[in-house]
Amino acid sequence: MAQAGGEITVNPKTIPEPQPVLGSSAANKRRREAEESEESAPKRIAKAQDVIFRIVVPSKQIGKVIGKEGHRIQKIREDSKATIKIADAIARHEERVIIISSKDSESAVSDAENALQQIATLILKEDESNVEALKVGAGHVAANTIRLLIAGSQAGSLIGMSGQNIVKLRDSSGASITILAPNQLPLCASAYESDRVVQISGDVPVVLKALEEIGVQLRENPPHQVISINPTYNYTAVRPPQPSVDPTSAEYVTLEMVISETLVGGLIGRCGSNISRIRNESGATIKVYGGKGAQKYRHIQFGGSAQQVALAKQRVDEYIYSQLMQQAGVQQPGLHV
Repeated sequence: MAQAGGEITVNPKTIPEPQPVLGSSAANKRRREAEESEESAPKRIAKAQDVIFRIVVPSKQIGKVIGKEGHRIQKIREDSKATIKIADAIARHEERVIIISSKDSESAVSDAENALQQIATLILKEDESNVEALKVGAGHVAANTIRLLIAGSQAGSLIGMSGQNIVKLRDSSGASITILAPNQLPLCASAYESDRVVQISGDVPVVLKALEEIGVQLRENPPHQVISINPTYNYTAVRPPQPSVDPTSAEYVTLEMVISETLVGGLIGRCGSNISRIRNESGATIKVYGGKGAQKYRHIQFGGSAQQVALAKQRVDEYIYSQLMQQAGVQQPGLHV
């Protein structure tokens, strides 16, 4: 404050602006404006983490996704603006992982979700014409099936309390949606041992609708760990193929068992992937006898050392148990992650 010629000059910065009293009309107006601003803001808030989806695809179908000289997958990259990479195959394995990623944004549908739908449409379109695959029973890896790898931390949110979320997804889409047991994790997922597989089956429109809804759920609940778009596979986690035993050797034993015809398709898996995994892990020979038709049961014969046969039989028993639990609607241990 300074005095000059009998006048008092006041520095306006030294006196704070009067604040409206709570409950006054000015305060109420300011509060209403803030509330209206929040309501008009976009509902979706972009997350710092990228949106990532991973599809498990049999190696025989990879060419259909890539297209001649890579033209098909390149077009999807250009149309969707997403990053799409195909992970290297594990030796002697018949499945590979397509990794789709993009930056999250305020858009209702991310670039990664657009690419996921395009790739799934390609896979399902090809499956629709596969008459042999249509013969595989429901609940198994059959025609019109998409399998997603998800982080173990995402499985719980997808399932929900007492399975409420996954039941809603099944009801709203009409698709068969199953989170496979940990022992059914494909070898191509060995980069992350906590991963789980979400299997979606049904008519093509139904599968695409379910995939869209699941994509939204996964986007809203990103994995706790960072998923690399250039995974380095943990080959030590993959059991090396066991040496075969000479059938004429005294150590060679055989064992037979009978299982329901309805379980055979899933046990064998798409392109024989499941039964090949059991053979590689155990080292045992596994043969399935009996043709498809009116018969209700099929014979399975195991051969190898006692240890190899026991391990192969254990893997088949685990598969049968998981399928029976699913049919009975019993929640399997470990599904809530």
